Amino acid sequence: MDEWFDVYSLTDPNTQEELQVEGLRDSISYILEIIRKEVEVGLVPPSNIVLLGISQGCATAVHALLAGQYRLGGFIGIAGWMPFRRQMVDLAGSRKDGACLSKFYDDTLGLTGASQSNSQDNVTTPVLLCHCADDDVVNVELGHQLRDALMISNLDINVTYKEFVSGGHWIPGPDGFDTIVDFLRNRAFISC
Repeated sequence: MDEWFDVYSLTDPNTQEELQVEGLRDSISYILEIIRKEVEVGLVPPSNIVLLGISQGCATAVHALLAGQYRLGGFIGIAGWMPFRRQMVDLAGSRKDGACLSKFYDDTLGLTGASQSNSQDNVTTPVLLCHCADDDVVNVELGHQLRDALMISNLDINVTYKEFVSGGHWIPGPDGFDTIVDFLRNRAFISC
């Protein structure tokens, strides 16, 4: 699979992780550049930006969130996983501050200067993760691992996790869409 980055196996995304580095670095850089430009133009404050990814887009976007420097309005991840999860968990468990993120992105992905915000605003972004138990593309256990990695106490990310019984590798409607709308409504993005 190579939509956002190369990945050898979705059964075990840890297999041949080195294949993921170049594409993941390029894709994260691309997303971060879009966010930076939107914020610098001054028309869209970071608090009005919601980053959303489905499947491999979620796997990419979650790293863009963590490598970024802004507290966004929200992050929504659907049917995703976390590339390099073991390295992130090891680093986060060994550090008492957000410097673990910078070290990971510098050393592992070559994203020099990523996540350099002194306040670590990026990890205060509210996160919604959704996954279907019957997902036959990205096993729901990988969604659990993503959730658990983000909830590591040293990162202290506020994660809401919603698991649906059925829906496959997609957003189960209408419950899935209602969950997303409620998440956005609770953050004042939707007023109806």
